[in-house]
Amino acid sequence: MKESYVFDPKYVDILEAEDRKIWQKPEEILDAIELNRDYVAADLGCGSGFFTIPLSGKVKRVYAIDIQKAMLKYLEQKIENQRIKNITPLLSKENKIPIENECIDLLISINALHEFADKEKMIQEMRRVLRQDGKAVIVDFNKEKTGFGPPEAIRLSKIQAKHLFEKIGFTVLKFKDLTYHYLIVFQR
Repeated sequence: MKESYVFDPKYVDILEAEDRKIWQKPEEILDAIELNRDYVAADLGCGSGFFTIPLSGKVKRVYAIDIQKAMLKYLEQKIENQRIKNITPLLSKENKIPIENECIDLLISINALHEFADKEKMIQEMRRVLRQDGKAVIVDFNKEKTGFGPPEAIRLSKIQAKHLFEKIGFTVLKFKDLTYHYLIVFQR
């Protein structure tokens, strides 16, 4: 049995809380990625768009992908209110990214790896949509008690994440330890 945990959209305020900027440090994470203005990017498991919005100011286009309509509706309202033109919200199905083969330069997935029921299939999907030499950036909670976030039992350690991606054919470019999370940059 595959274990997963999908964040409940009725708690979207937790994703948007001001203190999240302090403990998650989105700008530090985006700076660690080495972004390119010409990138076509995807934010897989975008949720409320906490990373999608700042990412959109640093790349050409962002596909904001989530499995929950309620999350995408919330993001669409933010996009409209902020008049952002380069974000395209996309509803995905379980284990299927609604993007053509090899058309993404950069895929980020923040606090979502633990949510995928079939992690290997999702990593294969990430590989499928990335261009040759495309990058996948995974940020997820450390496998330890933090007092918040998903249950510790379903979290993956950075070593578990590394092995899963390498098994699918990715190469590790960079590791970065964050306060409550790890960041890994993989290359297709």
